[in-house]
Amino acid sequence: MGKEEIPQATRRTTRSLALATSSNNGEEKTRKGVTHKPTINDLIYGDEHLSLDDLISSFPGRHSQLIEVLCHLGPLNSPMLPLFIYGGASTGKTSIILQIFRHLKRPFVYSSCITCYSPRILFESILNQLALHVRDEDNGYSSARKCEKPSDFTNFLREALVNILDTLKGNAPKSSLKKKSAHDMGNMIYLIIDNLELLREWDKSPTVLPFLFGLSRTLGLHEVGIIFISKASPDTYYSNSGHLEPVPVYFPGYTEKDLREIFMQKQADKELYSSFLE
Repeated sequence: MGKEEIPQATRRTTRSLALATSSNNGEEKTRKGVTHKPTINDLIYGDEHLSLDDLISSFPGRHSQLIEVLCHLGPLNSPMLPLFIYGGASTGKTSIILQIFRHLKRPFVYSSCITCYSPRILFESILNQLALHVRDEDNGYSSARKCEKPSDFTNFLREALVNILDTLKGNAPKSSLKKKSAHDMGNMIYLIIDNLELLREWDKSPTVLPFLFGLSRTLGLHEVGIIFISKASPDTYYSNSGHLEPVPVYFPGYTEKDLREIFMQKQADKELYSSFLE
């Protein structure tokens, strides 16, 4: 996976774990096999603080992309335009987005079109996470909502988002004069949809892509940010949607210098390993 390796954290520490989280709709198991019931805190990635310097140093050759994404996300509670993160395989897209949210300590839900391979699974994955719903034996491993149509998804999604936003606002400091702590979640929620290029394989109509690209406008909720991650460039989506609303952010392939820095990062004997690379 190249640089798509995430520094250690307590939750969703790797891309595969993020995908598993999406597939299980937020369900986690303790070591004793007891189901963990998600709370609003489970929408935050990692417990340990990640400074901006540590974030940047973790991803050699990605300084400009990190800063660009951070600028688009803006300060806490800033409305944002949908983002379209794209680039080839193993260019750090997913890892960097997840680690940015670890740094910012902002709540989000993550779904991948690898594990969510139909509109129903994708829609229900997002809704389950927003509802903090765990599929288990007690509920017959059913989702919080059964949903296949984009129109139904819009209504259910708006309802779930409003509930989450109400919870977030209730957790905010009551006094506007009170200094916010470093772990303040803010009053926004973000939806991250990964591996978007795979959606074209099962969206034969196609109807889901243009629906998702216009979702931000359809919802009309300024407290919701949407991020798409794709290996395919924006040009490949024009024939499906007629237009592309999300703001594109390109992740180019790594240079030889970048790769050298990546390989050297965790080596105890850097001089010896440098000789090996030569």
